Amino acid sequence: MSDAPVLPQMTADTSLSVSSSENIETMQALRMLALSQVHGFGSVRLKSFTEQIQQQTGCSVTDETFWLEVIRTLPYLIKAQKGLTECLKRLEAPFTVHWPERDQILHWLQHDKHRLICLGQEAYPWLLQQIPDPPAVLFLAGNAELLHLPQLAIVGSRKPTASGFNDARQFAQALAELGWTITSGLADGIDASAHQGALQVGGATVAVLGTGIDRVYPARNKGLFEQIWQQGVLVSEYPLGTPPRGPNFPKRNRIVSGLSVGVLVVEAALKSGSLISARLAAEQDREVFAIPGSIHQPQNKGCHQLIKQGAKLTENVEDIHAELQHWFKMACDPESGTLNAMYRPEQACLFPSTATSTTPVVPAADGEEKTADKPNPIIASGTSGTESPAQPHAESEPFPEIAEQYQPLIAAIRNGAGHVDALVMATELSATEIQTQLLMLELQGVLVQKEGLYQLNRG
Repeated sequence: MSDAPVLPQMTADTSLSVSSSENIETMQALRMLALSQVHGFGSVRLKSFTEQIQQQTGCSVTDETFWLEVIRTLPYLIKAQKGLTECLKRLEAPFTVHWPERDQILHWLQHDKHRLICLGQEAYPWLLQQIPDPPAVLFLAGNAELLHLPQLAIVGSRKPTASGFNDARQFAQALAELGWTITSGLADGIDASAHQGALQVGGATVAVLGTGIDRVYPARNKGLFEQIWQQGVLVSEYPLGTPPRGPNFPKRNRIVSGLSVGVLVVEAALKSGSLISARLAAEQDREVFAIPGSIHQPQNKGCHQLIKQGAKLTENVEDIHAELQHWFKMACDPESGTLNAMYRPEQACLFPSTATSTTPVVPAADGEEKTADKPNPIIASGTSGTESPAQPHAESEPFPEIAEQYQPLIAAIRNGAGHVDALVMATELSATEIQTQLLMLELQGVLVQKEGLYQLNRG
């Protein structure tokens, strides 16, 4: 990362210079890393083993009793001695045993935007912990708190059409403005476009890497990589310095879908890696959405196959948001079984959102929910966000409460221009600007589509 400070070479003892809470979190994560490196301990077996230890001791990874039981049990579980002795030494004394990888990690952790967390910690994303094969540790660079916001994954072709590229960016923009954190894999094409769309509107984005977190791949995404480091969060399960390897990228897809409550596929060929993400999402009981396209484009055949298999055909942002918006309230429901460990019932009944357009639900004095008044970017200043922009008005002054920037588009539609090409000619706006405004106005109920043409909603 270009502006990361140059740090001195570390020894094992320099870890003690960090604060106590950071030191404890790092110690637990280093122990989990050592455990995950035992021969024969894959992600599924590791999760099963740690859950068994928790049941036996009644303790979590944050308790020393848990690790004492791990050290006692491990020799009976692992018959092969390959790596076992070294692992036990690292579990007993993670900060003092000779361990070059540990020294490299502690050096990296001296930057205040870097963090190492492990399975079972409160900081570990709750949803990801529920999948059958969660990563043992996560290297994080950026704002780690974003991992506890409702996430929507957007994935697709590395070589999309111009339409696919625009769809990914515009859906990401609109979803981010509604409060969704956009998650993807920082690959070329749809992934990069989705990250860019979220960042362009000041939204949150999560990039899951198929390399070590200190490697930029592909190299041409270095600028985007650094922007996400500054404004979002980068995530990797791979050790520092891990180069790009083919098998790592399909494997990381389980994290992309595991962090998210739904996955939107924007253009995917029949053999696309995006279909792996969609399959994993379905197996993880996540919602799968797919945008249809021309039957003559190979990039659309994967999406069409997903729709045939039960993915939700997605034409606009409301198709997604209406299906998943209940996740914004689940953080305050301790009885739902989906309460994120980072949140407590006394906190606000909505995941914190970076988007000013989100209308949060807050506790009312009588115990019932009420809606907080917050401005909506489509509603002009001075009007309430609870007023419906779809109410009919006189023809001479249609929808006067809509912000001024949308009025030329509304006027053009009122005069009969209902297709994007016609709207471009009528308003002199670019096709991209037109499509973005159409999405937002349709989402607010101002516009409806009938027979492929946009019309004012008079109903």
